Amino acid sequence: MTSLLDDLAVPQRRALDLVKEVAVDKSCRPFLVGGPVRDLMLGRHAIDIDLTLETDSSTLARALAKRINGRVRSFPQFLTYKVTAEQLPEIDIATARKERYRSPGALPTVTAGRLKDDLLRRDFSINAIALDVLGGALHDPTNGEADLRARLVRVLHDRSFIDDPTRIFRAIRLATRLGFALEPHTAELMRGAIRADGLATISRERIWRELFLAMEEADAPHVLFALRDEGALDVLFGPHRDDPILLERLEAFQRRIAANPDLDREVMYAAAMLTGNATPIELEGSGFSQKRARNVVQIANELPRFSDALAEATTDHQRFRIFKSASPEMLQVISAMHPAHAEHTARFQEYRDFKLPLRGTDLEVPAGPHIARALEQTREAVFTGECTPEDARAFARELAMQYFGEARIEN
Repeated sequence: MTSLLDDLAVPQRRALDLVKEVAVDKSCRPFLVGGPVRDLMLGRHAIDIDLTLETDSSTLARALAKRINGRVRSFPQFLTYKVTAEQLPEIDIATARKERYRSPGALPTVTAGRLKDDLLRRDFSINAIALDVLGGALHDPTNGEADLRARLVRVLHDRSFIDDPTRIFRAIRLATRLGFALEPHTAELMRGAIRADGLATISRERIWRELFLAMEEADAPHVLFALRDEGALDVLFGPHRDDPILLERLEAFQRRIAANPDLDREVMYAAAMLTGNATPIELEGSGFSQKRARNVVQIANELPRFSDALAEATTDHQRFRIFKSASPEMLQVISAMHPAHAEHTARFQEYRDFKLPLRGTDLEVPAGPHIARALEQTREAVFTGECTPEDARAFARELAMQYFGEARIEN
């Protein structure tokens, strides 16, 4: 099976060649394990470098770091090392280990083990394959190669989703990403764990971390839809509500995110899942700041209000007043879900980027907050054509003096 490594992408091939050199020199026996082997067997050549050794993982990690003039970081609690160097992919090196779950949902206790132990502790058969980096032999104790051919995601034992309920998220992510199906018994076990409230045995923070990973998937809309459809998100958001356009909404949001990479995808996708009924309670454990949480709630709950107000607006000034209370994400959602307003949101975004070559000191009026107010109103007037650029200074000065006088009367 050495041919699996023949067509690797250049950085990964160079990294593994260096690993081989150091392993031979130090009499180590590294195995490429898990997802990288799966991806190689599926014909994918840009892989992660995840290595496992039964012994001498520390020796290999430190010798490799020295060989490539890199850095090694140690994570003793996980029996792992990470080696980094310029112009090479990260190289993860672990000691083969076995795991024991003290209770459902608890983090496992990790101890050193044999290669077979390490493969049998993994989540799915297609992730439980190892490739001997030096000799090329394939180790497949759970028949993962057959599942790859059958395009199935299969757990390794019946308590898998009970021991670690986050595997529910990983199963759906992996199946969607690869275009695989859940093996029927695996699907039955997963649904049984969801019905038995298996996800309630882990913290909301862990569930949100898995949900955020789902949002990073290339086909995030279908992953998120499947999670919601299977009831895996009920523990966060309450009982599954019928939402006939959820997938359509998620796909519309994804198109906006792809066109505007600076948008907060986590806020947008969370709002899509909660449309019509979002409160801060559903967001507990997410780690969202107060501002991001407000944005989620605004998008989820207030789109109809924005749409109704925009339908009644007849001027740029009226529309701009509405848009000024919307986050950048909300603006994109308005365009995505109400195409009739797309032209108006685009115009507002042009206005937001419009610069007025005028400063407060140009107005020659007493200092105070009235200047900023006058400049902002003048900027809008010039942008909409109410005022010419040539008249902007006089226009702004007159407004500033008016606002200054009003403030003196109030005080």
